[in-house]
Amino acid sequence: MEFVINKSDLVRELQTVTGVVEKRATLPILANLLLETTKDGLQVGASDLEVTIRGIVTANVVREGSVTLPAAKLHEIARSLPDAEVQFKLLDRNQVAISCERTRYRIGGQARDDFPNFPEIDLKNGVKLPGKVLNDMIERVAFAITTEDPRYSLNGALVMLEDGKMTLVATDGHRLAFAAREMDVKVPGGEMKVIVPRKALTEVQKMTDGLSDEDEVVFGKSDNQVFFVVGQHKLTSNLLEGNFPRYENVMPQASDTKISLPTDDLSHAVRRVSLLASDRYGRAVRVSLSKGKLDLSSRTEMGDAQEELSVDYEGTEMEIGFNARYLLDFLAVVGSPSVSLELNPARGDEDGKVEAGDKPGLFRPEPSSDMDYRYIVMPMHL
Repeated sequence: MEFVINKSDLVRELQTVTGVVEKRATLPILANLLLETTKDGLQVGASDLEVTIRGIVTANVVREGSVTLPAAKLHEIARSLPDAEVQFKLLDRNQVAISCERTRYRIGGQARDDFPNFPEIDLKNGVKLPGKVLNDMIERVAFAITTEDPRYSLNGALVMLEDGKMTLVATDGHRLAFAAREMDVKVPGGEMKVIVPRKALTEVQKMTDGLSDEDEVVFGKSDNQVFFVVGQHKLTSNLLEGNFPRYENVMPQASDTKISLPTDDLSHAVRRVSLLASDRYGRAVRVSLSKGKLDLSSRTEMGDAQEELSVDYEGTEMEIGFNARYLLDFLAVVGSPSVSLELNPARGDEDGKVEAGDKPGLFRPEPSSDMDYRYIVMPMHL
């Protein structure tokens, strides 16, 4: 195997595929990338046995062949090279010589024989989706996927496709992100419903970053796998088994109280007040709503913090507690100048103040857009 490639093309390709490689791979070969030259150029692939990715990048192929090289070290070397053409040449015993101007490396690899095979993709089962829309929807729900819950079905997002509409839902049991968008799409069989793992969605989000509405992504399902085709890259992932929670049951259908808040002001206030929130109790921030203002506060044995925001509100005084990180995650991706907070009071005390109790808070972007985006957060006991 021997080829010449531009340094910038090499680095860009490695950045695209190395995210699939596990830092602590169960098999040594899985810490490697597969490099394979054909008449079409250089193919680069990665796999962790659950998620695979492969792409084709332009290269001047002198001799066809294949080898696997350590992903992290190869990426590190590529980024350090001068901005010039890079030559790769396979030597004996899977040694690879890398040269760029006056820089020389020799790095040991492994044969392609032990590397996992890539699943075959039948594009006839695929559905074409607008790239930017898909990227926006993944960004607005992926952060709510659990990283700790043992329930397997919660380790991914529910992706539902039907003729004319796409919906993504993610939850970790304490919060839920819902995004739905009408689009010109025809689904084989009329409907598709799958649970896609968090890692696969994160990689697809990276692959679709910067795409326009005119750029298409082919998405489809084959047996127990799902695939995404983005330009010259193909990603496959095993699907998660089990039943996704009945998310409809926790989505408020109507709200008694609704207020509007500037996104940046709310984000900065939550961040400042949470500096003195207790880590022991999930960084709880108290939200107190009264005539014309919303107070954010926190208290620990170290001290307390408080900040006031002006709001258009004339109703009964209310209090509710939220996990600060949950609020900040949403505010970082909502993408609107303002957000609405909708609450349903549960009970009152002797002073007439109302607590939201176990009723969730519902957040939405303002103004509304073509995407139906809702974020539901369960309250914390204060």
